[in-house]
Amino acid sequence: MIASAHQPHFLPWLGYLNKVANSDVFVWLDTVQYRKNYFQNRTQIMGADGTKRWLTLPVHAHLDTTINEVKIADTRWQPRIEKTIEQVYGRAPHFAECWPPLRDALNEASDDLNDTNYRLFRVLLQQLELSHVRVVQASELGVGTTEPTERLAKLCACVDADTYIAGKSGREYLRLEVFERSGIKVLWQLFDVESTAYRRQDGMMVQGLSVIDYLFHVGPQRTRELTQQAWSASR
Repeated sequence: MIASAHQPHFLPWLGYLNKVANSDVFVWLDTVQYRKNYFQNRTQIMGADGTKRWLTLPVHAHLDTTINEVKIADTRWQPRIEKTIEQVYGRAPHFAECWPPLRDALNEASDDLNDTNYRLFRVLLQQLELSHVRVVQASELGVGTTEPTERLAKLCACVDADTYIAGKSGREYLRLEVFERSGIKVLWQLFDVESTAYRRQDGMMVQGLSVIDYLFHVGPQRTRELTQQAWSASR
């Protein structure tokens, strides 16, 4: 059983979904501390003029707030996000196909950041044909330890995983001996972002943006292919 885990991101990039696609079970890590000005409440998109911009959910969060406690601050955030996405991508080739279920999830979400991200994430899994991956929210597993490696190892044990996919940043803090004692192998995700580049209708090459940029421009099937072809792993 292969597991991966990651903090919830707002409309994440393909590297995030690449990890999900290569897992049997994905742990939605909503019990860790919220990180200010990071991808938990924002994502990067690109307008028709080729200018990159941040699509952001403004939030209320103290330094010690866990992700599943964060509230969205703007009472009109849903129409604002909807308007921005429609202005930026309304003329993209696959917008009419891919936007409605995401729009519905956005409008059905509460003012909880975690709820919003989770609803959108589930729609993305459907669009990319990744619904077979079991998704478990860490907040439902009752793992209380806050030490990063111990927490991940215990989460893996809770979902009966014998292999854990770790991102490259994990090399900076993961203590592999903890996984070894638990009988869990660690695979390091090697994600080749350059292999996910695609050419827009205007000839511009694009890579590394939110998954919605890919969905709206090249469609679900090609987005899925680009997500999966960037995978490689090392022990």
